[in-house]
Amino acid sequence: SVRKLSSLLRGIKSEKSSPAPFPTGKVVIEKKKESGSGTIHRIGLLCPITGRLSAIGKAFLHGVSIAAEELKATRHISVEIIAADTNGDPLIARNSAEELIAREKVDAIVGAVLSSTTISAAEVAQLNGVAFLSTVATEEGISNIGDWIFQMNRGTETETIACAEVACRVLHLKRIAFLAVADPHSYRLERLFKSEVERRGGVLCSAEFYEEGTTDFKESIEKIRSAAPEGLFIASDTEDLILILPQLSFYEFGVQLIGLSNWNAPRLFKMVARDMEGAVFPDDFFSQDEKQALINASALISEPVKEVNPFVLGGYEGVITIADAMEKSSSSGHELREELEKIMNNRRHSYLKLINSEGIPFFIVLDGEKRPFVTIKAPHQ
Repeated sequence: SVRKLSSLLRGIKSEKSSPAPFPTGKVVIEKKKESGSGTIHRIGLLCPITGRLSAIGKAFLHGVSIAAEELKATRHISVEIIAADTNGDPLIARNSAEELIAREKVDAIVGAVLSSTTISAAEVAQLNGVAFLSTVATEEGISNIGDWIFQMNRGTETETIACAEVACRVLHLKRIAFLAVADPHSYRLERLFKSEVERRGGVLCSAEFYEEGTTDFKESIEKIRSAAPEGLFIASDTEDLILILPQLSFYEFGVQLIGLSNWNAPRLFKMVARDMEGAVFPDDFFSQDEKQALINASALISEPVKEVNPFVLGGYEGVITIADAMEKSSSSGHELREELEKIMNNRRHSYLKLINSEGIPFFIVLDGEKRPFVTIKAPHQ
């Protein structure tokens, strides 16, 4: 259901472990008097407010609230932010996107965090000619859905190639296994990882996929163990890693662990650091400028950020990016889409320049702490 938030998502600031309540009422950031037209821009948000992934949605909305306060304090633009729940379900996400567009008349949508929900919602946005920005979903090619769909690509495929490089040429592993949720994105990553490992003289000796929502990974672990790998590349999301890593320890499956940049999540270290010992993974690819912008904004509005993770930053950047496009265009339609396209093209060039000039840093977990391991030249796909 659509929820119009009443007080810039104040409930999100609660540090309680359970999700904070989401009051009713619209979030309107008042436009400064000198701004002129009085137009209010309406931005729809899609994320899992309820369900088992509500913690992710809470983090996403925390970033949104920081962006909203920053706009209020520094910009000449009025924004009305309307959030809709996906519950982590693609069908609910589709219905929520339809409601945001048809009933709430939003000018643009930011969301929907998970790849599956993002794709279903983006299809609705494309059909209705509404700009849609994905800031967190890791599925490659979401922007290929259509010309109204944009994606902040964090380079999951680039990370996967880099992980193969580190596994084979830095760690000198020959037999490597793969574990991930059963979805199209994981299947593509597995094929890419397999080809890159084989190019470097290694073998992908096992590839296991589990159904979404799985909590018991014993069967997958035992199947992988039977292949006798030297290393295990786990391309799972943070919530699944919190369940998988302790089970690897419980079943005494000692093997070199390799992961994607989401292994940087402070929550992961807080909950399962001892099960990550020796694990190797790349930096999260958020440039220092992006991180600093969020930190500066939170300081400006006196709302500290304890954890700069992809979800908080994704919520923040999504609203700021849409607001940037709205300031340079009409509130909706083709002009907004064109401005958003310019912004995303500039961003893509900056990202490529960053990894090509600085390389890709990898970390290793030692004594429960993340430490620099190696920096490799950015791989070409």
